[in-house]
Amino acid sequence: MEILKDLEEKHHTLKVYSVPGNRAKGRNAAIAKSTAEYIAVTDAGCVADPFWLEKISEPLFAGAEVASGFYEPVVQNPLEKAVAKMTIPSLKTVNPDTFLPSSRSVAFSKKAWETVDGYPEEFSHNEDTPFDLRLKSQGYTFVFVPDALVYWKPRSSFREVWRQFHQYAYGDGEALIQIRDYLLIFLRYIPLFFFPYGTFLAVLLWFLRLAKDFSKCLSIYTLPLRFTIDFADMIGFIKGLKVAWTKWRKSKSS
Repeated sequence: MEILKDLEEKHHTLKVYSVPGNRAKGRNAAIAKSTAEYIAVTDAGCVADPFWLEKISEPLFAGAEVASGFYEPVVQNPLEKAVAKMTIPSLKTVNPDTFLPSSRSVAFSKKAWETVDGYPEEFSHNEDTPFDLRLKSQGYTFVFVPDALVYWKPRSSFREVWRQFHQYAYGDGEALIQIRDYLLIFLRYIPLFFFPYGTFLAVLLWFLRLAKDFSKCLSIYTLPLRFTIDFADMIGFIKGLKVAWTKWRKSKSS
């Protein structure tokens, strides 16, 4: 905050606000105060390409309501490189029609933001995916802008990777989204205990997953990273489902 306040004094067009709460509340508070027709969003810890704002704004000025930017990792060691290869889509593999942009690199009209009541403040860990899905549900088309780039640093330890994916999965479970993806993860483990057919299915799914991982990342970290991410996903998702269930029961009893 000290750095931001110092920058605010030097650049009078910059306005800095601080509000209590999670990222969604912070984003919504800033957007609400803006008088601009279009909003561009990135994250702390990201470094925007010098032409990022220009590139991500072009589709909006041409009439689009949402522009999906992209992001590239900046790695400093083999573990960070493996994390990036295994967890971040590349331009070769991303499907522009189904890609849901992280709020590391996205822009939208303020009207679209208002239509879906802003970022969902009830979710603290992955508010951007539910926000994207709400925009999609309202019929907004996402224009993919691959050269609207921001750069960010992947997690640099197994502990940090665990925490990151545990939080993502917790948020997905709480929001009841991406359920199919998590079911596939559970299918790689639970059927192992149902010999022989369940075990065969689990082993088959495991080999398919590892083949995909190794095609992206030929690294000694591939296998331990897969275990770390899978178990973080499963445990976090179950915890999130528990929260969603508790909220549902409270709403029914009130």
